[in-house]
Parts: sequence; structure tokens; C-alpha cells
Amino acid sequence: MPDTRLQRLDVFVEDYEHWCSQVTATHGKSFDFFKQHAASHVVRDIRNKGTTNHGSTRPGEGFQQEAREAYNRTNKKNVAHQMARIDETQETIARIRMKIDNYDKARHQSEDIDDSIDETPVASQQDDTHWKFGAPIPGHLVNSHALEEANAAFHNFDFRLREFISDTFPEEGIKFEDTIMVFAQVRRFQCVYITYQSREDWRGACDIIRCNPSFHDNVRYDCFLVNLTDPGLHFAQVHSLLRCHLPSGRQIDLSLVHMFASSRWKPKTRWAGCQIREKCKEYSFLSMEHVIRGAILTPVSSSPDEPVHFVMDTMDPDMLLRADV
Repeated sequence: MPDTRLQRLDVFVEDYEHWCSQVTATHGKSFDFFKQHAASHVVRDIRNKGTTNHGSTRPGEGFQQEAREAYNRTNKKNVAHQMARIDETQETIARIRMKIDNYDKARHQSEDIDDSIDETPVASQQDDTHWKFGAPIPGHLVNSHALEEANAAFHNFDFRLREFISDTFPEEGIKFEDTIMVFAQVRRFQCVYITYQSREDWRGACDIIRCNPSFHDNVRYDCFLVNLTDPGLHFAQVHSLLRCHLPSGRQIDLSLVHMFASSRWKPKTRWAGCQIREKCKEYSFLSMEHVIRGAILTPVSSSPDEPVHFVMDTMDPDMLLRADV
């Protein structure tokens, strides 16, 4: 800054102090505070330091809170030494916590397969499908008989799968009299990406549906809105996502679900648009072609086995429009 500007600033400061004294004499206003005092030597600070003295009347508010907490932990005698020890302990704990977090982050990144992290979506053989499976369960293809032994939900899986394929895909020519138990190779997934056209603005949207018994250490089985021949809204809770490779070479994508049916139960306060569904106990197969989008159904009570659910039609505008039937 040139000297001419500093000289002009010095004149402005003197003029400012003159009028401050006039205000004090006339109105009794006191200008005895920190920021007012800084103006008297601002020119000297610029000449000596090249900058003004950037002070604050509220220094270290975050530190003040930490200091107050540390002070409250002392016995109020020789507090400086005690507060220093407390600060050292907290700093050590923070460093240990940071090292543990960094280690956990690096370990998760180095793992080849993580069930809670979706892999690249795996598309179906058909290019025009509106769904893509993701998060495949590690391992090779398993046969249907192995699934029956591993999970009670797949009880009588082979027979029920034959029946479903015979009804849905009669051209496959599956015969019930065949004695071969393992006619299909099955690959399981824990996530599916469903694209659909929103009725709010007719733009494309995507829902991520998961069926994972340990998704971030929590059980998670999401729900579908499905398209059936009967009128009205139909919902299903997905338990498993399956990709079956048939002997003919055809690949079909299925989901093992609990369907929801209409319920006779009624709440004490029934509001406009209230829809109630009851979850069926039996598992059934559902072709992914009938899935429209994701849905949310919440139990009417906190019981872990509560079958009656409310339909949450306020989750987004598209679901609200679909439920307004």
C-alpha cells in the first residue's frame, strides 16, 4: 500500500475519532471497546506488519467448550496441570479412533466380495428388461436340491419351481413325471434395480430393492408393487432373487416372495385412502416381468411376526398417484 493512501487513512481515522468524541459528549455513548481501539493504531499495524490486526471478540468458541468440559472434570485445584493431562488423553483417544477407522476403511476396500456392497448390475439375457440383478451371492451356480436343504423357505423347491415354470412358460415342456430332482441351475442375488416411468412427470425412475438377511447387520426384505390380472394394487415382499438356467438354455429371472392379500382388519381411525394388506404365510414364485416398482408396507404393530401392514402411499408422488384408484 503506498504512503499516500496510508496518510489519507490516517486523516480519516483522526476525523473518525473526532466525531466519536463529539457523539460521546452529546449523547454519552462510550466507544471504549476492543474494535474501536483497534482503529487508533490500524495505520501503525499496516506499516509494521503489512496487514491489519485481525482480532475477534469471540476467539476459540469451540475450544472454550472443550476447556469447560475439561475443567468440570478437575478437582478445581491446580487445574492447569489436570486440564493438560485430560487434553492429552482425549488427543490420544482421537488418534487411536482415527487409526482404527482408517484401518477398517482400508480393509473393506481390499475385500474382493462384500455382501452389503452392490456389484455391477447383472442384466438379463433379454435387452429390453426393466430390471437388473445386483449383489450376487458368492459362489458358483447351485442346484435346486441344494437350496431345499440349506433354507426352509425353499422347502419342496424343485416341485414348486417345476409347477411354476410349467404354468408360466409352457413352451419349456417341463414334465412332472421326470424323476430328475435337479433340472435347473440357480444363481441367487440380493439386490435388483427396477426402472419404471413415473406418473408424476413421466420421466424414468429407478428403485433399488434388496433381500439380504444381514444388510449392514440388519435384516432387510423390501417389497414390490406387482402387476397381476386382478384389479387393484398388489404387493409382495421379496425373500430371494433367482436366476434359473433351464435345460433348454433359456434363462429366467424369478423372485421368491410373500404375497399380500386384502385384510379384514380395520384401524380405529380409518383415513381417506387407507389401504391394509395381510402377508400370506406361504412362499410363492413371481416372474420379474410382473414387477412394477418398489413399495413400502409397514406393520400395524411392533410384533416381529405381525402379518397386517399399512400401505405407505406417501413415499413419493408416483406411488400416491398409483394408489389413488
